Amino acid sequence: MKVSAYHSSNKSDPDVYHDHSDCPTGQQIPSYDKVSGTGGFPRCKQCVDKG
Repeated sequence: MKVSAYHSSNKSDPDVYHDHSDCPTGQQIPSYDKVSGTGGFPRCKQCVDKG
């Protein structure tokens, strides 16, 4: 399902943003590292594939 854009604040995570609640990569981001918005990053390939 489409959600508001979010990304990880952890520097070791990929520099991408997510916008699907069921994105496998996005689901691995702990809640304390989730930040709202795109962070100026490109969209995650898995989220692009989901539409």
